[in-house]
Amino acid sequence: MTTLAASVFQRLSRSNARLLGARDLGAGFGLAAWENAQDRVRYEETRHHVLSLYTEDGTKSRRVDRQVAVGHPGALSLMPQGASSEWQIDGRFRFVHLYIPDAELRAFAAETLDRPPAAVVLPEVTFADDPVLAGLLGQLARAEGVLASRGIQVELLHHLLTAPGWGQAASAPRRGGLAPATLRRLRARIEEELDQPLRLADLAATAGLSEFHFQRAFRASTGLSPRAWVERRRMVRAEVLIAEGQPLAEVAAACGFAHHAHLTRAFRKAHGVAPSVWRAGL
Repeated sequence: MTTLAASVFQRLSRSNARLLGARDLGAGFGLAAWENAQDRVRYEETRHHVLSLYTEDGTKSRRVDRQVAVGHPGALSLMPQGASSEWQIDGRFRFVHLYIPDAELRAFAAETLDRPPAAVVLPEVTFADDPVLAGLLGQLARAEGVLASRGIQVELLHHLLTAPGWGQAASAPRRGGLAPATLRRLRARIEEELDQPLRLADLAATAGLSEFHFQRAFRASTGLSPRAWVERRRMVRAEVLIAEGQPLAEVAAACGFAHHAHLTRAFRKAHGVAPSVWRAGL
């Protein structure tokens, strides 16, 4: 699965850790439950942000490259994209990992918090206590269905970006981007017209800018080009409709894909499997 090709997931797959379960949550997010014992694991320059929750024990797990206390049930750790760390495990414990793609996190910050993508900076956190965040990650691990999972993801990401000790300090003035009202108007148009071609010229006209200046301002505001944003929104809607069991031809039409084969190619590129295989694994 493309999502779970994250470097941390791959490293654990080559260690003593035993995979208890894994799910592709869509839009590049992935979740995995693990058990490990008597091991030493080093992660090098993670390709995703990784949020970890110790669900059972963990009192004999410690981070060896930093002077911190040992783990405990309910302990949360955050490894930002690009971080490296080393861990010693001297007893058996279980934990859950949420793999968060950087582009999606920045797009969420722009879309939900009107925060410039460049202002999103997550701290490195080891063995923190946050009952709200731990509860949300636990709910996500137990959730059934794409719709239920997505609702919990929204709450979890909002908490991660705004709660003290996590991403709340990452704020900066918006420079060179679209006005918040203009961005909201554009997002609304894109959502309403996902089943249509959505030409760059039309979106630029909605913003009252030339195509050149619109592309630069849109990227400054969201971290993505207009085309990438539209493709992302098409895929998110397609995931929901596919999970609901709608015929793929109808999903393709509702999400602006030219035809069934176009949807299948795009879905396979995003998830590593065909839509039918992904749906069967839910």
